[in-house]
Amino acid sequence: MEQQFIKPFETNQSPFKIVLILADASLSNEVVLDSFLNSGDRAPDKVLISQSRREESFRVTGSDRRTGLKYPTLHIMTNSYPASKLTIDYSIRLSPIKPGQNSDGTEQTIRQAIREKSEEETLTNAYLEIKEGLHKGAEQLIFFAQDKAFLRQLQEKLTTGKEALLNKKDVEVLDQSVSPDQRLTLVKPPRRDEVRVFLMTSSGARGVSFPKTDCIIAAIPRFNIEAALMEVAQLIYRGRGMYTHPETGEEVSGDNKARRLVMLINDFIIEREDIDPKRLWLRQSSDLLTLLVMLRSTILTRIKGDAGLNKNRIAFVPVGSVGDEELLRLMSDDLLDFLREAKVFISDSHPQEAKAIVKRAEQLSTSIFKHFDLRGQSSEKNAKSYANYQTLQALVKAVSRLQSSLLPSLDHDALEIPDSLTCIGPFWIEDWSDRKTEEIFSFEAWKSDIKQNSSSLLGCLKEIAESKKFKFPSKLKRPANELYKLLSREQEGFVIESSTIQALKTRNIVIGLPLDYPHFWNEQSEDDPRQQVLQDPQAWRSALGRSLTPQGLVIPVVPHYRTFPWVAVAGRRIFTQLETVFSDRYFMASNELNLLNTILLEDEAE
Repeated sequence: MEQQFIKPFETNQSPFKIVLILADASLSNEVVLDSFLNSGDRAPDKVLISQSRREESFRVTGSDRRTGLKYPTLHIMTNSYPASKLTIDYSIRLSPIKPGQNSDGTEQTIRQAIREKSEEETLTNAYLEIKEGLHKGAEQLIFFAQDKAFLRQLQEKLTTGKEALLNKKDVEVLDQSVSPDQRLTLVKPPRRDEVRVFLMTSSGARGVSFPKTDCIIAAIPRFNIEAALMEVAQLIYRGRGMYTHPETGEEVSGDNKARRLVMLINDFIIEREDIDPKRLWLRQSSDLLTLLVMLRSTILTRIKGDAGLNKNRIAFVPVGSVGDEELLRLMSDDLLDFLREAKVFISDSHPQEAKAIVKRAEQLSTSIFKHFDLRGQSSEKNAKSYANYQTLQALVKAVSRLQSSLLPSLDHDALEIPDSLTCIGPFWIEDWSDRKTEEIFSFEAWKSDIKQNSSSLLGCLKEIAESKKFKFPSKLKRPANELYKLLSREQEGFVIESSTIQALKTRNIVIGLPLDYPHFWNEQSEDDPRQQVLQDPQAWRSALGRSLTPQGLVIPVVPHYRTFPWVAVAGRRIFTQLETVFSDRYFMASNELNLLNTILLEDEAE
């Protein structure tokens, strides 16, 4: 703009006046805007906190702050909410969980017990909140959750059986799995204004408004909290705009409706004799209170410009990450997409015959594609890696032997930890950016059941990708077609054992390993009859995966470990996020030193 409208008139005054408007309703005030614009080339999801000037509906601020421009900046801040009256409820639903017994007679772990009962409890809690909202007279209700398959299960519970609240035509799901044509129908009148309950993901609701909505319920996730709070600040404004009155035919403003927001938090109380309930509740209640304070502060800052804390006048603003991600496509992406969309399809209302095909394909895919490996070849001949059993075992033995000194000699080769390795709590994070990495799916073709199942899977995948009898959604057909092409390549050459290998075209790849896996896993020969079996591989994958990233693709997709547990993340700059731990620009949030303690710190009265 300067080049086109200012520089040509350097000798004379330019007849043009340039005004650049940066609009973002979520960035609260000029301090937050400046901090966000000057975050650098890369920054993680975070919460920006600044002083506020109490609750203000309108404020104009002139600023010389550096916003990427060399001109003064005029910041206009408006705070409002489209409603004649607003009620905000925070609903915490605590479900008791008592570990039972596994099929082999052993007692369930806490994680197993929660996983077994959480889906049912979460579904029931969502149903009860919607039921309460409808009984309070909601004309139109929106329920937000991030699990697409869960929303379809909730839709079925709301519309079928003895406890049905509504007819099927009154409840619709809106997420990324909905076809573009159907989505367009749902977000435009008249269908938009006829639906009584919308079940949505935040991504499915972006860019659309529902003026008749007078009750919004949001199920708050307990992971990646910065991103979750940012979504909350956006989704609470989905009820706004104009609609046609069904009786008079006149255009009516939905901004004049009384509205109710419900923040639904699901949690579990563990009942076990070996756990002190008072100590457990002390820690758990602190975590819940932290979440509540952050949630309330986010909403009030978004609506009023101030977090509403007793003595601390602050603006509490969650913002998204800065930077780009690699456009990387792995074989594992296709497998993850297929399994995820298959689960959504099975939960949705489709013909039973079509569901049976998809369910069979899902089961076979999980079985056939479970043998997965990642191979990384370093350019350095003697490069160390703790993915190598002997290397990590040598370190463990050197550190833990009885005669080991507190400050051992660094000449001991086993004690030299390579620069590519970082230890976080009970995990190793290893940088494989200097390695040529390949992902490998192995198929044991010498087993007759594997050969038979692979042929059956090919038939199911082809039916899904090319069927004329059933209208499978494109989001399911695309990964099904990719898996079909991958598997059919190997089917042609089935002899004894085959592998599909694909090089990873990225330098951003990181693996996660248990800190001391030689303690519970020993390297064995294939002929050893006493083969080790890792219990609860899904729990290992989840825990290791969260050490690298809160969401996105974590490989292996199907956790079936023939050796020690491990995970990998490709295409994302994990170590850039790790650097924020050592930056004083970001808050530390943990169970021991939580954000609540930081927010509520107050100077003692003089």
